[in-house]
Formats: sequence, structure tokens, C-alpha cells
Amino acid sequence: MKIKILLISLVLAQLFYSQNADYAQLSQKLNQNRLEIFELSRQVQYYKNVLNSTKAVRKATFEDLDIDITQVIGSRKDGNIAISFNYKNTADSPRRILQCERAVMVDMQGNQYQTTHLYLAPNGKVVTNDILQNVPYKGGILFKKTDAYFPVIKALILYLYPIDQISNPQPVVFENVPVIW
Repeated sequence: MKIKILLISLVLAQLFYSQNADYAQLSQKLNQNRLEIFELSRQVQYYKNVLNSTKAVRKATFEDLDIDITQVIGSRKDGNIAISFNYKNTADSPRRILQCERAVMVDMQGNQYQTTHLYLAPNGKVVTNDILQNVPYKGGILFKKTDAYFPVIKALILYLYPIDQISNPQPVVFENVPVIW
């Protein structure tokens, strides 16, 4: 009788041991799969952001120059609104110069906000030289310390200098631009 009980207990011990070993391997594999899913989710989010950064929210044209607003992000913490845009020369020859004087934003109540924080060149200047044809360039606008948090900008007006009239900036208007807070 003792031998039968001992034999049964050895068989059960071996069975439970093999189940525990399989459980440890499965647990390790599950953790590895979770890490892989997490990493793939981060990569998907990154590529989604990259694709959305090139998609235009609003478009306008100024003297053979296509201007596309790609992103408008507002910060509730400090009240700033950051606008990203792309511009591309569609003329047959390179554009010698592009200069922006200021930007004006009008909210839904009619309040106007003005800024000179415009960035056309990578070095943070409002002037850029030698714009090649059909090459997209990035720019940005920063409106600081807005008091209201509105979902849509009624009008965004950029004042750009034309090639032939350096003394008189011309408005480029974007209407109903959505803001992400």
C-alpha cells in the first residue's frame, strides 16, 4: 500500500512539476509579447504623428507659394498657441526671399491676438532666402498668453511681403482653423 501511494505521489509530483515549468515558460513568453505589443504601439503612434504632421488642416496660396497649416496646438497650462505650417514654392524658378511681418489671430468672439513670433527659417528668423521650387519647408507661429480657450480660430492672417513690393505686406487669410487643446 505504501508503495502504491508513493508511486502515485511521484507521478503527481512529476506532473505538477512539468505543469509549473510550462507555466513559467508561458509567463515569460506572455511578458515578452506584452513588451513587443507596447513597442509596436509606440511605433504606430510615432508614424501616425509623422503622417499627420504633413497633412494640411487649411491651405492658402500667395504668389506661387503654397502655405499649408498642419497643426494648431494650444496649451491650457500657459495659454500659448503653437501653429505649425509648411510652405512650398510652386514657381518655375527659386524664390529669392520670403519675409513675414506679423500674424493676427481672431477668435470666435472677435478678439484679436497679434504676434511677431514667426519662424520661417530653421534658425528661428522671420526671413528666409533662396526657396527652391517644389521643396517643402517648415515654419511656425507662437501666440503667447491667450486668455480664452476656443476650439476654432475664426481667422488666422499672415502678413507676407510680396516680391515686387517690399514696403507693403499683403495678408494671407486662413479661416476656421481647429485648435487642439
